[in-house]
Amino acid sequence: MRKQPKLTLLTIVLIVSVITFSAYAANMDATDLAIYYSFDEDTLVNGEIMDKSGNGYDGLIQGNNFNFAEGKVKQCLEFPGGAGNYIAVRNLQYVEAIPALSIAVWIKTSQRGVIASWDRSEFFRFAAADDQLGNTKFIAFDICCPVRDWHGSVDVLDNQWHHIAVTFSGEAKRIYINGELDVEQTPHTQAIGPQAARFGFIGIGSEATEFNGAKNPTWSFKGLMDEFQMFHRVLTADEVKRLATATANPFTVNPTGKVSTTWGYIKTAINYVNY
Repeated sequence: MRKQPKLTLLTIVLIVSVITFSAYAANMDATDLAIYYSFDEDTLVNGEIMDKSGNGYDGLIQGNNFNFAEGKVKQCLEFPGGAGNYIAVRNLQYVEAIPALSIAVWIKTSQRGVIASWDRSEFFRFAAADDQLGNTKFIAFDICCPVRDWHGSVDVLDNQWHHIAVTFSGEAKRIYINGELDVEQTPHTQAIGPQAARFGFIGIGSEATEFNGAKNPTWSFKGLMDEFQMFHRVLTADEVKRLATATANPFTVNPTGKVSTTWGYIKTAINYVNY
């Protein structure tokens, strides 16, 4: 005679709920993800950082002094500083206005440096500290048009890891530090740009009308950078929090697939009950 194990339907529901919640909590909606540089060593191919978004916006490393180090999520990239050391972003030339934008990244630095730029006079510049408004230690998110310089209120040049996120839409622009809202403001424009067409850089300013073209400003990023993500949509506060607490690639499994992910566990539990 078989013994019935003491596993109830409630237990099954609890198992499924925990697994489903875990899949949801660990993964992000990749809709409108434009660029994803994990900065893991295995994404370096022939001198370029591969764009894991699948859009082909790979980054050509300029300079020979970049190194991989322990990051917040696996490895990170150590930027050596200096005007000749930066990443040129392939294929992403902004020509038309950008109605919505979000950028998120981990940084660890002790000095002023550009994180990402498609030219603040034409589109935007995202930097740790700035040369405007007396900003010597806060995240800058400068956009046009016309140019409007703006920064946060949390010191990010303390040589500690900080998760930084900025978001823009016609309704609001925001800066988040370590998953928490730092500052918020109603924007002066309904879209970012356009003026002249621009290619972009990671780690230095852009005035590039062609791929890997003119750089300005040249106060380059020096320090560690990890998990750079750029979206053509506004991240919610909850999504920013998830990115700030993620311990693995947040886009490994699409949340819409979580039911299929858990089905194997459900079948196992049912079979166990029926045994």
